[in-house]
Amino acid sequence: MVLFLLVWFLFCLFSFARQDLNLTLYNFSFWNPIRTWLQALTNLQVTLIFLILSLLLIILYLKNKYSDPDRNVLWLLILPAIFTYPLFSHDIFNYLFNAKMVLIYHANPHIQTAINFAFDPITRFMHNIHTSAPYAYGWTIFSLIPGLAWLTQNFTLSFWLMKLFIALFWLGQLFILRKIISKFYPTQTWRWYLFAFNPLVLIETLIVGHNDVVMMFLALLSYWFYLNSAKFKAVLLLLLSASIKYVTFLLLPFISLRGRTLKKVDLPSLFALLLLAVMFIRPGQLHSWYFIWAFSFAVLARSKLLIKVFVALTFGALLRYAPYLYYGNWDQPVYLIRNLIWILSLFLTPFVKII
Repeated sequence: MVLFLLVWFLFCLFSFARQDLNLTLYNFSFWNPIRTWLQALTNLQVTLIFLILSLLLIILYLKNKYSDPDRNVLWLLILPAIFTYPLFSHDIFNYLFNAKMVLIYHANPHIQTAINFAFDPITRFMHNIHTSAPYAYGWTIFSLIPGLAWLTQNFTLSFWLMKLFIALFWLGQLFILRKIISKFYPTQTWRWYLFAFNPLVLIETLIVGHNDVVMMFLALLSYWFYLNSAKFKAVLLLLLSASIKYVTFLLLPFISLRGRTLKKVDLPSLFALLLLAVMFIRPGQLHSWYFIWAFSFAVLARSKLLIKVFVALTFGALLRYAPYLYYGNWDQPVYLIRNLIWILSLFLTPFVKII
């Protein structure tokens, strides 16, 4: 675990290798030479460093014997990640600006677009400034909580609070997973470990800052109430989950209905497969962080083979960023190579050992 944390810290530093030149998060005398060196790395160097660090995380993840570490380890993962740059995506900047549109400009981000506020310096390093908020209203409301930092007019503070806000939902998801696992698989704590320390989940959530764990925390909490026969609460929470990104609406028929036949169904496996399948509705938008949806339930599946397959797919989902880093864009042949990497990651299934 010490080695895992060390590599994690190095990955946090590495995140600045592709920081947008229009953004300076930190301006300290001791940090500036490091940032300059990282940003001067060639695409090949960045790709090689990414592969080395990612493979080390994967190997250490598999070698940790799925131990149950001290809870302080979770904070040792969160704290350095709060200050990192979102290496693979600019989505967190859109979260921040949409909240700013509501709180500062009194505008509806689902109707107006960021380009309407081109005078704001944030638009210089945002992406998708010509489109309105792609998320449901639930996420916009949630984002107003860390977005309150905009009242200080301090971008960095707002950025940190958004990262911390998302990290807290990751902790909440780990808490619910532990409760479900303790009740139904009391001797199989490795299930919790497989999600909590998965490199893809950690990087996409704590470093990149994607909001998928917010949606999945609510979906898992809904499932917990379903298991405890609190159907009204389960449905309500699932609707709240779907108000983040819509996708968990798929689970509503199974949460709202309960019968003898349904009791025999391995719902976590079914949910995992459904949430995996929905990713392919838009093949051109097959983003790696979407896999967190399916993986959140896969670790609760009865089939250990299914769990192994999904763990292997998380490795492929992470490593498929390599062609993007090498070519510096998402154009062909990047699309083809990254999906080929994901398919080939299935051959890593035998290396996933479950106790």
